[in-house]
Parts: sequence; structure tokens; C-alpha cells
Amino acid sequence: MCTATSAIGRTIATAANVIRTLCTFTISALVSVGAVAQNDLPSADCRTDWHHIATGIDYRSITCLGDPSDTDLHVVRLAPQFFTFDVADVTNGSTARQEAEKRHAAFVINANFFRKDRTPIGVIVRGGDELQAPHRSSWQSIFLIDADGAPHIVRIPDWRKYRESVQMAVQAGPRIVVHGRINKVNRSYPAARAGVCLQADGDLLFFATPRERKFDMWEIGRIAHRAESKGGLACRDAMLFDGGHSTQIYVAGDLQTIRVDGDPVPVFVFAKRK
Repeated sequence: MCTATSAIGRTIATAANVIRTLCTFTISALVSVGAVAQNDLPSADCRTDWHHIATGIDYRSITCLGDPSDTDLHVVRLAPQFFTFDVADVTNGSTARQEAEKRHAAFVINANFFRKDRTPIGVIVRGGDELQAPHRSSWQSIFLIDADGAPHIVRIPDWRKYRESVQMAVQAGPRIVVHGRINKVNRSYPAARAGVCLQADGDLLFFATPRERKFDMWEIGRIAHRAESKGGLACRDAMLFDGGHSTQIYVAGDLQTIRVDGDPVPVFVFAKRK
């Protein structure tokens, strides 16, 4: 009798442990899925209003991905017909604000990666002249503006197809959106990010996070891909420039100045009025 009771007790205990394990697994799975969903979706309503701050320059900030009192991303839309784009190649480095003042530029953003001595890495085309050839890389990409003023984001192997008609070009980080699809890249670590976005209608956008706002590669890729109403950029194609402490942007509008300060870097994309 005692033996039978013990056996039944052990069976009940085993069943209870199985149920407990299943419940724990189910709850953990739900928490995990919920966390992913929460991180992948805006935490508040996203305003999609663009503010016209100067002729050919529109600005919007994204504030719905985290604390609504903080800016997640500065986004600038430039109309190429009003601007001449070029590259600033600065020995020993400079800042976006300094280059804007020196060149009387309406827009400046950091571009290429560089070595410890601030020697830039990758292609640099300034005023149609190739100052530096592309750096061989399986994951980097090139942002260029052709002689007709049209922007492109291209792979390193495709450079030869565009070289003869390039007005300016810089080489930097991975493409994060390609032909409307999120590109597969290494997740990497959270950091401040800067980059360029081409929308389906041909609009040219540049973006930069505040220095204290950090995204990993997957997060910034989802933001670039998502619709504007969901806190995204709605990019058809997008790539990153150098990030981290290099991230910086300066936009001089008639009604508003947008500024993210960063450490001195050797290469910038800038735009001057025609």
C-alpha cells in the first residue's frame, strides 16, 4: 500500500513538473516574442510632418521609438535641383559645423571611415576628380551623385559602370536597404548612426542620430525600411556613413538650424546652393 502510494505520488509530482516546465517555457516564449515586437514597433504615435526650413530643405525628427521627449533621428530632405553636392577632404580632420562655415554650405554630414591617423578609407571623388580609388570590400558601398545631379547607392564592384559620369562620391558602411528590402548585415553593437536614404519617388534623405541615441545595425535597418507613419524613413535604398563618435550633421535653414556635433573626421558630404 505504501509502495503504491509512493509510486502514485511520484507520478503526480512528475506530471506537475512537466506542466510547470511547459508553462514556464510558454511564458518565456511569450515574453521573448513580446520583447521583440515591442522593440520592433514604435512606442508612440509617429508624426510624419515635414517642416520646410529653407528653399530645397525639409526637416523632420523621429521621436516615437523610445522616450517621446527625446529625438531618435534627425532626417533632412534635400532637393538636388537647388544644390551642388561635393566632398570635403580635410587633412587632419574637421567638424561638420566648421566645414559649413568655411564653405558657406547649407548642409554637411560626415562620410568615409578612416584610420587612426585620420587617413580616409575608400573612394573619394571631388568635383569630378577621383582623389582616391575604391577600397576593396565585400560589405561597404558607395554614395555618388552623377553629372546629371541624380543620387545613387552602389556596390563596390559596380563602381566602373558609374565612374565616367560621377560628380562626387564617398565610400562607407553597408547598404541597409536594397531595392526596398532590408539587407542582411551583421548586427554589430549599438552606436550613433548617420547615413543616406533614397526613397521610391526619388527623394534624397540624410539622417543622423543624436550622439546619445544608439542603434545596432538591425535596428537602424528596420527604421530605414519602415514607413514614415511607423517611425521609419521609407527608403528604397539606404546606406550608412561612419558612425559612433564620427556621427555629425549640420543643416543651416532659414527657420531652424539642425546640428549634431561629433569628433573631427577627414571626409564630409556637403551641399551648397546653386
